[in-house]
Amino acid sequence: MSTSPSSSLSESLARDNTIQQYWPRMFRAASGYEVNPALRDELAQEMAFEVWRALENFNQQCALNTYIYRVIHNVAVDHIRRSKRQLATVSDEEVVSDAFNPEQGVVQAQESKQLIRAIQRLPLSLRQVMLLKLEDLSNIEIAETLGLSESNVGVRVNRGKQQLIELLQKQDKK
Repeated sequence: MSTSPSSSLSESLARDNTIQQYWPRMFRAASGYEVNPALRDELAQEMAFEVWRALENFNQQCALNTYIYRVIHNVAVDHIRRSKRQLATVSDEEVVSDAFNPEQGVVQAQESKQLIRAIQRLPLSLRQVMLLKLEDLSNIEIAETLGLSESNVGVRVNRGKQQLIELLQKQDKK
């Protein structure tokens, strides 16, 4: 990397743009690991800061998407280690819907809330895979991000889906 002021400024702006582009994903990831609004926001900001710092060392040996998700994952794991606790349940006001139809938006928000609650009840190994799957990452990208084999990711996705179905069916019976 060049150390000229203009090069440094353009690199900084590029990193800022990348953070802005990936912010919604970081926020959703933070929401999957932390339900307390203040701690969730703090975790998302920590993810953004760590991604911003890590982008300086990005060497294009993998896709940018994979690299960023790996940083996000590492921050989330560090957060879990620090907090030494499992996730609680999501409160009603924490699920945001982008729906156009207000009635449809209410239904989607309720379904999203149920799905998030169910995902949060999964074991950490399955929760991580399912959160990345919700971000439309392929099994290969998830494997690279989490340092797993592609077949292991496939197994975890299938187990996660099965457990989610069971959890959602239990919620429907309540």
